[in-house]
Amino acid sequence: MGVGDRTTRIWLLVASALCAVGLALGSPLRAISGDTVPGRLGAAVVRCGGGFDLDTVDWIHQATRKNTIYYFEQPDRADEHTSIFGPGPAAVGALGLLDFGEGDTIDDATLRHRERDVAAWLVALATCLVVVASRLRTTPWRSFVVGFTGAASFAGAASLGQGLWQATVALPALIGALATLVYAERHPRLALATPALLVAAVMVRPLLAPLCLALGVAWALSGRGGKRWLWAGALALVVAAPFVVWNVIHLWSPFPIGELRANARITDHAFRISPAGLVKGVGGLLVSPGRGLLWFAPIALVGLWYGATSKVRLHRLVAAGAILQLVVVGAFYKWHGGLAFGPRLLAEVTWLLTWLALGAGIFESPWRRTVRRCAVAITIAIGLLGLWRFRPEQWEARRMPDADETALWDPVDSPIRALFSHDRPQTQLDSPKSAGLRCAYGELHSIPP
Repeated sequence: MGVGDRTTRIWLLVASALCAVGLALGSPLRAISGDTVPGRLGAAVVRCGGGFDLDTVDWIHQATRKNTIYYFEQPDRADEHTSIFGPGPAAVGALGLLDFGEGDTIDDATLRHRERDVAAWLVALATCLVVVASRLRTTPWRSFVVGFTGAASFAGAASLGQGLWQATVALPALIGALATLVYAERHPRLALATPALLVAAVMVRPLLAPLCLALGVAWALSGRGGKRWLWAGALALVVAAPFVVWNVIHLWSPFPIGELRANARITDHAFRISPAGLVKGVGGLLVSPGRGLLWFAPIALVGLWYGATSKVRLHRLVAAGAILQLVVVGAFYKWHGGLAFGPRLLAEVTWLLTWLALGAGIFESPWRRTVRRCAVAITIAIGLLGLWRFRPEQWEARRMPDADETALWDPVDSPIRALFSHDRPQTQLDSPKSAGLRCAYGELHSIPP
């Protein structure tokens, strides 16, 4: 590889990262979902007390004293109240609060900005990795388009780049596994990291198990020698160990079952596997005006089609994993993902399917190329509209799909149509309980408004 080629690749990655960060941080700061609360607060808890006990936040402690448990917390084996989403979002979010500690104060706006800063760079990292995964089989410009489409889609800056969801933290590990798997044919040693990255993704976000299984099968079938299996397995165990220890201490299980327990408090059957339920869930994730990929990211459907019809084993396995992931999410009793812009539970799938559509080097006929270009344009346009105009209360709080799923099928009053509305309801979602927090003796105390 020449110096010029290396320079081009470096600038390509720099440009991709800056575009992703610029998109995420250039939009108005807004409350995006209550699911990001434990990541944001947990980051402050980590920096203040060195642990993950959300009960060290005074307003949460006041609620637990009255036997009120917020949906995002769980009383655990260590007699603490930890996030149902595990330690990942809080631990990573703490990197944005390195200047916060004992005796310091932080206002709510600053805390939210710091959370979004970390989220933006995580999306940027995923963007660079998907560019790397694409660069081997396509042109530099096309690989940049792959990264930009992912970052500009609903699954990029508009959602994952706005807060510390589980998916925000798991995404770089998943895309990193894809990149090492693709590049292993040129640099075989990179494949040693693939299982470890898949383990990290699953431990942070258990819902990704079907997709990670498909990538794991692709890795296993790629002709690795016995010694490489041993080294890759050892590295995967090293990565898994801290998660397993945390889970055993807090959850009585080596597996990340916090969300499963939280859903068990709400419903008798978190996963409803029936023909009618799957048709409703999978159909909604594909075509409903409220959550359908057809409306929010049609490039994902193009990628699914490309992968399913490809003769390359990796492409078929990624497509199969995406289909399995779609079925699992569709069977979830809250398949629409609650408060979200687009099918948030399919965010990571969207990135991999975008790679299949644009960066996997699959042959395209002229009419396929036309379909792909239209799908890219719609995906980016809807993602950027959501990034700049989406306010959850404009549609989510008014239609409340958690209470009435028929709202998700309304072609007239949909989330996308609400982007063009000038209504500004006064409903506040994910509103702060105080003006800020002060760290004192390992606890977080609210600053009065």
